[in-house]
Amino acid sequence: MRRPLAYLGHAVRVLTLVGLVLHFALTLLYVFPLNPMKMELGVLANLTIGTYFPQNWSLFAPTPVQSTQALLVRCLSAEEIPASSSSALPTDGWEDVSSAHFVQAQRHRLSAYERLVRPLQNSLRQYLHGGPDLYPFHDACRKGDAEACQVRDTALQPRREQAARMFRRIGSAFCREAYPGKALGAVALRFRERSAVPWSARHGGQPQVEDFELGVFKLDETVALPGFYAAEGT
Repeated sequence: MRRPLAYLGHAVRVLTLVGLVLHFALTLLYVFPLNPMKMELGVLANLTIGTYFPQNWSLFAPTPVQSTQALLVRCLSAEEIPASSSSALPTDGWEDVSSAHFVQAQRHRLSAYERLVRPLQNSLRQYLHGGPDLYPFHDACRKGDAEACQVRDTALQPRREQAARMFRRIGSAFCREAYPGKALGAVALRFRERSAVPWSARHGGQPQVEDFELGVFKLDETVALPGFYAAEGT
């Protein structure tokens, strides 16, 4: 009886070791800069690491972070919902629901803020750039390569749609929790990017701010409320 159990124990250890080696190999492949091997096996890395264990090492070479992103939310009552996509949105009442979390995560590195802010941060980056695998196409497009622009735009569309779904959940949670007694029907979302000031202009340069309208979404009544958007005293 001991022999089958011993074989089973050896098999479990071998499979565990193989699984760990495969996991870390795919992780390295996912975070590496674009190369022929990544182009060949990138789909497998995206389906595994990119789906369940996404990594972002853009703080380091070769492409450091060059901007700050924020998600702005405007809670809309039934009367404020625009009649069409071309109708103007309200100019007041927009609230930044992301920057405070980023600041707290930076101030408390060993707290849960890092985990709390990660889904929003990754979605903001995904909406803006689509992921590290598209960086070469962004660069080639800026240099005038029309084919690279087309490839980039095609790949960006589904990723931005996925990111927008996450934004809608965050915006809906904020509106329902911050204004519990207000009758709301939709949430308008705006993405704001603030570029870093170049080192050469560090003494008097001003950051460039650009807004992207994400659209108006029906309020999601099913999303769980996180418990940190409630106004003071409520």
